[in-house]
Amino acid sequence: MSVDQTLRKAQSLARKGATDDAEQLLRSVLARFPDNRRALDGLKALSQPKARPGGPALTRETANALLALYQKGHLQEALAQATALAARHPGVAFPHTIAGACHAGLGAQDKAIACYRKALDLSPNSPDILNNLAAALTATGHPGDAIAHLDKALTLDPAHPDALNNYANALNALDRQEEALAYLDRALAARPEFAEALNNRGNAYSHLGRLDAAAADFEAALRINPRQADAHRNLSIIKTYAPGDPQIGVMETLLASDAATDRAQVHFALAKALDDTGETDRAFAHFDAGNRLRRDAFPDPMPDQKKLFAAIKGHFDMDRPVLPAETTGKRPVFILGMPRSGTSLTEQVLASHPQVHGGGELQFLRQAVRPTLSGTRLDTAEPAEIRERYLGALDGLGVAEPVITDKMPLNFRWIGFIATALPEATIIHVARDPVVTAWSIYRTFFPSRGLQFSFDLDAIAEYYRLYRDLMAFWRDRFGDRIHHIDYETLTENQEAETRRLLDLCGLDWDPRCLAFHETRRTVSTASAAQVRRRMYSGSSAAWRKYEKHLKPLVEALG
Repeated sequence: MSVDQTLRKAQSLARKGATDDAEQLLRSVLARFPDNRRALDGLKALSQPKARPGGPALTRETANALLALYQKGHLQEALAQATALAARHPGVAFPHTIAGACHAGLGAQDKAIACYRKALDLSPNSPDILNNLAAALTATGHPGDAIAHLDKALTLDPAHPDALNNYANALNALDRQEEALAYLDRALAARPEFAEALNNRGNAYSHLGRLDAAAADFEAALRINPRQADAHRNLSIIKTYAPGDPQIGVMETLLASDAATDRAQVHFALAKALDDTGETDRAFAHFDAGNRLRRDAFPDPMPDQKKLFAAIKGHFDMDRPVLPAETTGKRPVFILGMPRSGTSLTEQVLASHPQVHGGGELQFLRQAVRPTLSGTRLDTAEPAEIRERYLGALDGLGVAEPVITDKMPLNFRWIGFIATALPEATIIHVARDPVVTAWSIYRTFFPSRGLQFSFDLDAIAEYYRLYRDLMAFWRDRFGDRIHHIDYETLTENQEAETRRLLDLCGLDWDPRCLAFHETRRTVSTASAAQVRRRMYSGSSAAWRKYEKHLKPLVEALG
């Protein structure tokens, strides 16, 4: 069909109520002629909220009022109104979409997904809804599912900037940063002043070790939107501030004006800057304020943590069958311990070996164990099933190296499952001075879920005691399987400890493991910048600048 015929066909379909088919035709025109006014006007008309059979129409005025409420950040009020409108207009996608956006903004991603799915049922060819659903799926650890929805969104609208940006987010979550860069470049070509895409591209560069390019993108994002909190925090991770740095004043003004998009992240960024400039009392106040904001948004995590740790010990308090070791397939090396204990550095050393693929913080073991979990209880687990699920996920990485590291620190909770289901695996337990570890946790902003204990010094100390007790339990039962690396010893005696580490993992000596900072690989953890530097000692004494603020922590850790 000619363009004119296509547009007239779309108009006819829209009058008959076949809006999805009409939208596809209009977008096919825009794919070839992005500035076609008739197609743009047609899409705009289709985007106005309309009722499907089974409910009254939603007026434009009501829809605009709801949207304005959401855009002003009144999420609870907007959610209440969106929920009421969805009940009164069950055939309209728009209220479900806004309800999903409100849930996402309030951190309830699972509820957001449910709302977006309802909206998508009503408008299955909406790139915006597909994009929103994909963003929530990535946020809940399902980037593969997100990509499937984003593929459809970009088929409908190849230049959709938000979908391109979220596609990159999903690829970043899969540690496919090089591919993500291409999508971010396309997003910025479609919308040059796209601060969020610049920030995300900066993250991709940072994970790839291209820190100068990362800093340039973070700074560009902040020139466009000085209120973008995550860009401030991301820049602070890779930048060393000097007294009088203008960005310090920008962050102080943001916090004073209540204009930041996420005050907690600005507090962490400003704390890091003040730490660099030697203003430790003010730095601690901002670390404390940032953590307090995060703590207030969640219930106390420790009652459930204590129940879970007790359930783990109860499950392995009796002898459990151990599968026979197999030498076929990939061999995993688990690097575990408390967060901020040196697991990233240890993995970077191993990943510099030509026989090793650095897997990073893989979710595979937790997902393999998940079917045995009932809240904070453990049901009977079949080691063979856990083994099959884990090794199947490992094979899915499609890497050539025979050894794969898995450095999810909290896998220390599942050592019993590793020992019984994966007898050929190597377990490397990395430990560091308890106060150093606890303070490093408190001063780090962890964007991922599951670390709510990190928001409070008392909770960190309590969690550390649970960890210490569980590790003693594992040593009693599987002591011959667990190999210990001390962070301080590794940094002070690099070559000797590196040789010992390689020997523990069954690897031949390779001098590239001493030059780990030169290894080009993706590192997506909080230590991404540190592992790009030569090994150095002395960082474990940095907490003493804050000693007067940490006396209760020191006492609680014993």
